[in-house]
Amino acid sequence: MIGPLKLTVLFLIGIFSLAGCVKEFIPTEPAPNTGTVFQKTPEEVQAAARNALTKLSFAITKETGEYIEAVHLQPGETVEDNRGEMVYIWIKPRESNVLVLTYTHQKASGIAKQKYWDQQVITKMMQELQ
Repeated sequence: MIGPLKLTVLFLIGIFSLAGCVKEFIPTEPAPNTGTVFQKTPEEVQAAARNALTKLSFAITKETGEYIEAVHLQPGETVEDNRGEMVYIWIKPRESNVLVLTYTHQKASGIAKQKYWDQQVITKMMQELQ
């Protein structure tokens, strides 16, 4: 029979081993048929994405010519202590237009108060590009 002390130790070992299994989320680019096409240059689309994210209270954490990562911040939050959603934007130049793919990832903490931002980001981008 296992005593209460041994049971507690086994429980704590199990919890710590699970915590060690948590891996950083790696976004996967959505399928092209889920994107939005803009009749603008890649530079104009990227600027619109940056502006849209800023207006929606996102802080950009990573940016390249064809990719943007941003975290949603609540008032008073910083990038380091946020518990909000992450938005990933792929900007795919094509022959005469630009395809934009978005994906919202919700973090485990505070998930009940989080939402998917994909459509709001695209809508703000459309307003920026008018």
